[in-house]
Amino acid sequence: MSLKKRELKILEQKLHEERAKILAHLQKIEDNASQDMSELTGDSADIASLEIAQESLSKLGNREMKVLKLIDHAIKKLADGSYGICEYSGEDIPFARLEVSPWAKYTVEAKEELERKERHYRKGGEASTPDFGSDGD
Repeated sequence: MSLKKRELKILEQKLHEERAKILAHLQKIEDNASQDMSELTGDSADIASLEIAQESLSKLGNREMKVLKLIDHAIKKLADGSYGICEYSGEDIPFARLEVSPWAKYTVEAKEELERKERHYRKGGEASTPDFGSDGD
């Protein structure tokens, strides 16, 4: 069962909305960081506190950059007609899953299997590195 045109439109809109939201938030983080650095005065505790806050914002920004890449990947897949197809199993990704995470690259079952393989690999169970491909969920 592939996605209906109406479902694709809904998901495409969600992707573009989330992309715009992330870009706006990243710009805000960058603006705040620039402003904070320009106002850098005070004792070493103030400076340390600012550095900690900036590191936290940086981690948040890094996560958002990863999601942004996944969104861009999903938008490309919409354009080429392969959106909604699991990149691991080739099965259709259910609309309900894509509603929650429209940038998902895998079905829930495939994601769970990949995570099991990753845990096995991390325990030293395989000699070669499998392609786990995070989809941000």
